[in-house]
Amino acid sequence: MKKNRIKVLSMIVLILSTYLIGIFSVMPEKVSAADSLDEYVIIKNFRAEKHPDGGTELAILEEMKLSFKFEIDLVKMGENTPNLGDQFRVSIPSEDYFDYYDKVGTLKNEQGISVFNYEVIGNEIIFTVAEGGDGASDFLRGEIELTARAKRAGEKIDNGQGGTITITPPPIPPDNTTGNDEYKDSDKDFHKDGRPTGTNKMSWSARVNYDKYGIAFDDFGKDPSTAEVVDRENGLLVDHLTEGTHFTPESLYVTVPVYIITYPEEKPAGSGDFTPKRMGDRQIGANYFLDGAPLDPIPQEIPFFDFIIEAEGGKNPDRAQFLLLEQEENETYEAFKTRVQNHPEDYGRRAYGVYKHEDNTETVLIAFGTLPGNKFYYEDLRETYAGHPNADIHLAIELDATLTPSQRTDLHRFYSKDGPSKGAIMAYDIGFIVDVDVPAYGDGWYHNDITFEFDGKEQQEAGADVDFRANWGEAEAGFLNTKKIVEGEENTELAEPRIFKFNIVDKVGNIVAYGRTEEEVTVKGKPFNTKFYKDENYMQPINNIDKDSPDHWSSILTENEWYYIKEVDLDGYEVSILNSKGEQTDRIQYVKGKEQRWNFVVRNIEPFRVEAVKKIVGEGKLSGKKEFKFELRDNRTNPPTVAAYGKTTVTDKNVETPIKFYLDQDCTKEITNWKKMEVDGQERTILENGIAYELVEIDDQGYEVTYSNKELPNGSYVSGATVTANHTDGGKIAFLVENKDTFHFGANKKIEGTGDLPEALTFEFELKDVATGSIVAYGKVDVGAKGTDAPIEFFTSADYAAANKITDWTAVLTEGKKYRLEETETHNYAPIYSGGSGADKNEFTVSFNNDPAITINTENRDTLDFRATKEVTGEGVFKEETFKFELLDGEDVVAHGRAEVTEKNSEVEIDFYTDPENVATKITDWTKVLTAGKTYTLKEVDDSGYAVSYTNQDSESTNQFVAEYTTGKVFKIKVTNKRDKVPLPQTGGEGYQQQLMLASGILLLIILTAGILEYRRRKVGA
Repeated sequence: MKKNRIKVLSMIVLILSTYLIGIFSVMPEKVSAADSLDEYVIIKNFRAEKHPDGGTELAILEEMKLSFKFEIDLVKMGENTPNLGDQFRVSIPSEDYFDYYDKVGTLKNEQGISVFNYEVIGNEIIFTVAEGGDGASDFLRGEIELTARAKRAGEKIDNGQGGTITITPPPIPPDNTTGNDEYKDSDKDFHKDGRPTGTNKMSWSARVNYDKYGIAFDDFGKDPSTAEVVDRENGLLVDHLTEGTHFTPESLYVTVPVYIITYPEEKPAGSGDFTPKRMGDRQIGANYFLDGAPLDPIPQEIPFFDFIIEAEGGKNPDRAQFLLLEQEENETYEAFKTRVQNHPEDYGRRAYGVYKHEDNTETVLIAFGTLPGNKFYYEDLRETYAGHPNADIHLAIELDATLTPSQRTDLHRFYSKDGPSKGAIMAYDIGFIVDVDVPAYGDGWYHNDITFEFDGKEQQEAGADVDFRANWGEAEAGFLNTKKIVEGEENTELAEPRIFKFNIVDKVGNIVAYGRTEEEVTVKGKPFNTKFYKDENYMQPINNIDKDSPDHWSSILTENEWYYIKEVDLDGYEVSILNSKGEQTDRIQYVKGKEQRWNFVVRNIEPFRVEAVKKIVGEGKLSGKKEFKFELRDNRTNPPTVAAYGKTTVTDKNVETPIKFYLDQDCTKEITNWKKMEVDGQERTILENGIAYELVEIDDQGYEVTYSNKELPNGSYVSGATVTANHTDGGKIAFLVENKDTFHFGANKKIEGTGDLPEALTFEFELKDVATGSIVAYGKVDVGAKGTDAPIEFFTSADYAAANKITDWTAVLTEGKKYRLEETETHNYAPIYSGGSGADKNEFTVSFNNDPAITINTENRDTLDFRATKEVTGEGVFKEETFKFELLDGEDVVAHGRAEVTEKNSEVEIDFYTDPENVATKITDWTKVLTAGKTYTLKEVDDSGYAVSYTNQDSESTNQFVAEYTTGKVFKIKVTNKRDKVPLPQTGGEGYQQQLMLASGILLLIILTAGILEYRRRKVGA
């Protein structure tokens, strides 16, 4: 029993240990993406206070500014680092009391890389480590500032960091008698109206999508949770103007209606029947009246009604939410209409345009996008009123003195993203002005039809009539005086002096007069007079004084017509034209019967421009055209952002060739204005004011590139490739990009072999013109170790003077010529060349701007110079004979020699082979055959009875030598064979043995012959 208990206990221990091992085996070594960083976060400078006045007490709908800094304590994390996706939380005032404007966002570093993403949820901001913070090991910190609107009253609201905030209720609105009337259903239909306005003008107005707007109120009144507006896609207003009328530039006016909702009333009283909630007859923030004072309207604190989103046709920057699209050359009406209609959906901005038909009539097109859609919201409508900066529709609802609490609640929801349109704008009021061509078109009723198109083919139509009375007048044309001023500090020189030119045109663009400054404009801040002519060659001046002159303005201008001053050939200049009242306008209307003086000042801002030229500096001609490309870079981002692309083609050296700049990499759209240009229907900033840009040549094609620039008109070139855009003062910066011929040549020296060098060795070289043999450069290098390339330095003088060191080979070598590198001081080494051409691989032909570079390497190996010769002497008879030899290492043959001797007393070189039967094994490098320090013996094989003698290079009688590497010494053995008339044997040696054998053979032959003769004689005698 005891043994069983022990077994059970052991099993439990085993299971627990296995479980613990499993746990520890999956524990990460550093903070995982799912872990919290809360314990490592340090919060600093936390503030949650009323904005803009400060303090911790605010009323409902007032704003709170929340800000703090934070830092991740990486020291506390130890070896761990923050990972992508790691999170930490910071407590803040709860969303129960505040609406935060920016609930989701990203914190980026200076390079634009996301370091943290954040989201407001409940009473916390949750920060998540993004790409820029992943693996941070040095520091990781940030700061944030959010704005929120108080939405519910409360005391001692936790600010998230130990403090409290108090929110008080809004003030109670006063009683009023504005009423609870509904908006008439008949007025919700698509509607157009018109009336005369100004001199020879009419205004047209229309209500757009009010029918859907009214239905939204009705459905919301029945059940807010189910009310939903059906979209009308690509809403477009089309107004074909009546012949004789023309759209007045900058006259488009668009507002967003913000009507209230009615509250239920028991009618009749005591009946138990209540009126439904519907669209009311007044707007949020509209004036109201008190009892007994129906003629004294009281303005609201926030007059939010008829919220203006477009005024002056885009000229007013604070009221410019409709982009004016211009008709392009040869563009058809249908193409233009489609472009305008699609613009809101394609680019997220509402648009309008005026199409001029061939018959001089016009069509006004106004595009709203999908109604209500998901791009333009009520909550985006913001305006600053007295005491209420950046007020929106919800603040206007809260402070509307005419609303009941239930109306406020309904309207907050109706115009929010929980409303029927999901907060998107449902309806618009539009208006614009047209000019009437007087006297061509005069008094009478003018009818105009308008169409609202949507959902592809659906449309609504409306029309209106105006009883128009023309202002005919009876006055002669008066004087026209214009002055030209380029803005800037007085008498500051223009980058380029110029004559400014103008045209006077009628409504349809016909030119009736030509003008230009009387002299060249050379400085800023000074007015220059302008003179007008009848002809484009400026030969027939218009008389500006004598009314009776046939050349007076009255002979040119048509009575009561509109004319416009247009500056031409702007070349990037910004222009504004002011009349004598200081109003910005370029329009003139001539009326008979009045003495008129038309005075205008045409003001220009000199554009900031970048120009550049390219020049190849060098000798000779280019082999062909060379195209170069450039980028003008904004280095604030990584990688840099390209603001402009440049391109030019150079056809000759030492000539400045202009570089053209383009918006696109394919170099199709040339830059004409360095400040802004319209691209694909949207205005695009080219160079930002005050930002530095760098000009970079993309491919130098092997040339040495230098950049310089100067400020025109009087600047001098200074080194540099950067320019800072200055749209305030204008001016011109000119770049010079010079490409100098280069030739990339180098040489290295290396000693191969075993063992260390006893001392550093200096090697010398000569670079020669192959054709002439003349030396063009001298090289030298010190080598202190084997097996390493040492770069050779070159000089133009043999004394290697530092002042003559070659740094620019184009000044030394001639393009097209061939040169050879030769080592002149070898220290008895055998140089082997590589990297070049020619038989020895030490030659090259110069071609400037080479890529890759030409590098010749010289490798010196150990040398051993061993030679042997053969000579036959004596007075004996000699015929041609081949002699053979062996070179012995002790008893081992290491080489076989052979010499072909054709005559006596002629010293012949002995050729050596490692294989006597294979001529391909002829020995040319003795270091591969002989071992340094060993003794070798040369021996003649089969001397044929000669008297053989051996003599070395020092005239010593020996056939042996000790192999020594790289001494410069020549080891030589001369083998001499002597033959006299009667060959006598030498004492000893193989010659004696050969002589003895020969004599013995002859004697044996004589005895044998005598024996045979004696045998025959006896046989015969017998």
